[in-house]
Amino acid sequence: MASYLYYLICIIFLFSCGDGKSKQQEKSVVTLHRTPPEKTKQVNSIKIISPEKNKLYTYHEKVPVRFSSKDHYSIDSAVIYVNGKPVAHTGKEVCEYTYKIPADKVGTTTIKVIAWHPDGKQGIASTQIQVKPDQAPVSRQYEIVHVYPHDPEAYTQGLQYQDGYMYEGTGQYGESSLRKTDMSNGKIISVLNIDSQLFGEGITIYGDKIYQITWRSRKGFIYNLKTFSLESTFQYNSEGWGITTAGDKLIMSDGSHKLYHIAPSGFHILKEVEVFDHTGPVEQLNELEYVEGLVWANVWQTDRIVAIDPETGAVKEDIHLDSLLTPAEKSKLTDHDDVLNGIAWNPQKKTFYVTGKRWPKLFEIKMK
Repeated sequence: MASYLYYLICIIFLFSCGDGKSKQQEKSVVTLHRTPPEKTKQVNSIKIISPEKNKLYTYHEKVPVRFSSKDHYSIDSAVIYVNGKPVAHTGKEVCEYTYKIPADKVGTTTIKVIAWHPDGKQGIASTQIQVKPDQAPVSRQYEIVHVYPHDPEAYTQGLQYQDGYMYEGTGQYGESSLRKTDMSNGKIISVLNIDSQLFGEGITIYGDKIYQITWRSRKGFIYNLKTFSLESTFQYNSEGWGITTAGDKLIMSDGSHKLYHIAPSGFHILKEVEVFDHTGPVEQLNELEYVEGLVWANVWQTDRIVAIDPETGAVKEDIHLDSLLTPAEKSKLTDHDDVLNGIAWNPQKKTFYVTGKRWPKLFEIKMK
C-alpha cells in the first residue's frame, strides 16, 4: 500500500459504472491510493458523458455528473470538482454523482473529474455548464418626479449626480466631452472636449476624481473633479461602455454580459462576473450606476434597465421605461441608437435621473 494512503468519509450516492444500477451508501469509507506527484503519469483515459457542455441549468437543479474510462483503465477512485473545489469522492469503479446547484453564482460553472488508475496513472476531464437564477427579476414600477431640459445634441454615455450637479460624459467621434451642469438652473458650468479620435463612454466619480472610459481605444482618463484638469490616463484590454463606483472599487461593462470589478489604482481587474436573468445571459450591458448594493445597467438599444447583484451576477430587479418620451419626441430621434442611456442616483432624495442619447429631456423618477 502506498505511503500516501488516507481515508475520506463522504455522504454520497454511488452508482455502478458497469451496469448503471445504483448503490446507495449513506456513510461510505472510500480509500484513495494516492501516488506521489513525481510518480504520477497523466493519461487520456476519462470522458465526461454528462452534463452536456454549456447546457443551461437553474439554481437548485440537480446535475447528473457521469463519466467513463477507456476499457483498459480501471478506476481506483475519483474526485469531482466544481469551480475548483472538491464536492465528492467516489470509490472503485464508481463514475456517477448528482450535484445540486447552489444559489450563489450564475454563469459558467466548471465541472472537473480526476480519476486514479492502478500503477500511478491519472486521468482528468472537464466540462462547463451555464447557471441562471430560478426566479424572474422583480419588475419595478415608477413615477416621474420632475422633468429637466437636456441638450438634444448630447450623445449621453454616462451620468453621475453629486451635490446638486450633474456630470455627464458624451460620445461620438468629434463630439465626445465631459460636462458639468447645475441642476438648480440647468446651466452648463464646465465642458471639456476630448480628442476627436476618441469615442467617449461612461464616467464615474471616485473620491475627488472623475474616471472616463472610451469605446475602442482601450484608454481612460482621470480628471480632477473640481477643475476638470487631466491628472493621468490608464489602459484596459476590452471595449469600454459603462463604469460606476462601488465602495472602494470600480465596476465596468464592455457591452457583453459581463461586469468587471476594477481596482481604481492601476485599473487592473479584480474579478469578472457574468450577468444572467431567469432566461439566460443579459447581453449589451451599457451605462452603470451602483445603488445600495446593486448595479443598475442600461441594456443597450432597449428601454430596459436591470439591477444586478455584483457578486453573484443575478438580475434581481428590472424596470421598463418605454413611455418616457412622447411619440412626437421619439419621431425626432433619427439615429438607430438614440435610445435610453444614462442613469444617475440622488442618495438624498432616493430618486434616479435617466435620459437617452440626444434626448431633449432628463427625467427624475422614483421607484414604487
